[in-house]
Amino acid sequence: MRLSTAGFHRNSIDAILEHQYKLSKTQQQITTGKKFQSAAEDPIGAVRGAALDRTLADNEQYSRNSNIVESRLKYEEQSLADATALLQSARDLALAGANSTLGQAERRMLANDVRQQLSALMEVANRDDSNGEFLFAGTRTATRPFAQTSSGVVYNGDLTSRQIRISSTQALADSHTGSDVFMNIAERNGVFRTTNGAANTGNGSIDVGRVVNPTAWVAGNYTVQFTTATDWQVVDDATPTPNVITTGTGFRPGQSINFNGITVTITGTPAANDTFEIQPAQDTDMFAMLEELAVTLETSGPTAGAGADFNNRIGAAIANLDQALERTVGVRAEVGARLSAIDQATNVRESEAVDLQSLLSDLRDVDYAKAISELNQQYAGLQAAQAAYTKIAQMSLFDFLR
Repeated sequence: MRLSTAGFHRNSIDAILEHQYKLSKTQQQITTGKKFQSAAEDPIGAVRGAALDRTLADNEQYSRNSNIVESRLKYEEQSLADATALLQSARDLALAGANSTLGQAERRMLANDVRQQLSALMEVANRDDSNGEFLFAGTRTATRPFAQTSSGVVYNGDLTSRQIRISSTQALADSHTGSDVFMNIAERNGVFRTTNGAANTGNGSIDVGRVVNPTAWVAGNYTVQFTTATDWQVVDDATPTPNVITTGTGFRPGQSINFNGITVTITGTPAANDTFEIQPAQDTDMFAMLEELAVTLETSGPTAGAGADFNNRIGAAIANLDQALERTVGVRAEVGARLSAIDQATNVRESEAVDLQSLLSDLRDVDYAKAISELNQQYAGLQAAQAAYTKIAQMSLFDFLR
């Protein structure tokens, strides 16, 4: 096959340029540390790299979200701890007030202390975070959640919480609503409430009672009636004639009365025609509990009936505070579970980030040892091509005609 002089020069120059291109590409890889500079060089690698970049960017955003949620939850946890301390202090005051040796003046002093606890609890309920957003307002974080009115404390927040995503599959509420924490707490034992009859003349007092068989309890209004000082019956509120649920004789102070799966204990000595009411428990709130306790401490009277009523009300106040403390413990447990979930999600993200960075490195980062070896080989090849061209380029037909 004959090769023209022009073809020979063109092929030689193309070979030299090919060596120079490969050398330049390898040199650029070593300089930048990347296997490819554009998607055109490795379309599949570019697509996979972009997907990994998106995942890493998402994880960084989830990390920022987690920090926001964690900060607010820690503020909430501290607020709940403060509320728990205030409620426990109020309970201690109620126990002190229940001491029969205290006079009216001393109980009024205790009532003043309870009102101080109430004011402090209002401040806790209206606490905000580091960004000035109210913790217990739900999604209405710019609205002060609790306000004192003539009819009691009202909640001005909403009933929803902001859900913030901390991973691709998990979202957490950044706080609890004020309604979930401070409001809608079932009073006394949580099932029914007991009260002394307003017209009682004896010194008998009924306790808060308890449920011993939930399946037997039938919610309704019941009355324990003493037909004599020692004989009693329990009737419902059926009209026109109440139904007698159960009866008893030979009552002794401190005796328990059981019916429909519940038990109540009456202390002291009831008089004939004294009554004790049992009704389904109603929902109340922590602020009303403290206000009711303060009023109870302020208004205990000297008569036997009034003293028995005081004993009932102070017992109810202590039971209410127990319900409130149980609520704060439950909410704090939920906050702790959320903080634990954040820690777990953070650990997963950090582990995933290491794997993703390793994959990106394998995909994009150049192997310097291999690249330098290739650079040396390509450089040697370029030198050989150039040297060969300079030797062969001097040859022509005229050299053979001499």
